[in-house]
Amino acid sequence: MLGFVTLFLSGMALAAFVVARRRKMHTNDGKLAIFLGALLPAAICFTTVGRLWYLPGTLLMVAVALLANEFWMTPQAAVSSGTSGRAWRLIAGIGSLAILLSVGLAFWKSAFGLFHAEVSVVADRVCFDVLPTDCVRCTELSNGEMLNVEDGRVRTIYLFLMLGAAFAFIASLTASRLFARIGGGVALLGLLLCLALLPGILPGLLVPVNSAHACLNLLRSLGWGWHLSAAGVVLILCAIPLATLGKPEDAGPVE
Repeated sequence: MLGFVTLFLSGMALAAFVVARRRKMHTNDGKLAIFLGALLPAAICFTTVGRLWYLPGTLLMVAVALLANEFWMTPQAAVSSGTSGRAWRLIAGIGSLAILLSVGLAFWKSAFGLFHAEVSVVADRVCFDVLPTDCVRCTELSNGEMLNVEDGRVRTIYLFLMLGAAFAFIASLTASRLFARIGGGVALLGLLLCLALLPGILPGLLVPVNSAHACLNLLRSLGWGWHLSAAGVVLILCAIPLATLGKPEDAGPVE
């Protein structure tokens, strides 16, 4: 199955480069679609192939970098893209970095995870944490003993958050409102999935899940990472309407 996935992703990258070569003019959203169509397969296949992907993956990464240089770094590309929408791009970039920062900080401090709560179990206090990228940690506070359990649902939540933040960040650099919306929506879906899946990830902690008390405990126990990610999503989605405010000014004089 991983072989078929690798073939599919490799074909996607090939199609992106074929489209990039054949067409002369591309919209900014089209350029970003081509760029992501080549970048994502190049990055994902390192997890499906392993060491055999080191050479082709590196070559693809170099090609993606050259593609980005042609699309956005050359003088002609810089002139054509202009300086419009700097405010919304800055705000969206800050929002996406806030999401990525929350994920990174969770590796350092468990309180930045998606969930952090201390409960009484028998005669001991036990701390439950949901951490990147697929870890549910149970820590007995009396002796510091930890039990880490891998959960694919946690991995899915973090995958949505990181992909959404990456899409929004790249969109802020390339001034693509379409992909900024996509990135913000994907990250928002990750936050909603977290709320929906947490009762199943920690079944004994939130029972009964249909009670108001359990819902209140859920909201109170959400980690700093969830709240920081939520703030990032709000910044991304609220920044996009600002892009249309400066549009008449950036249009320039009409001859």
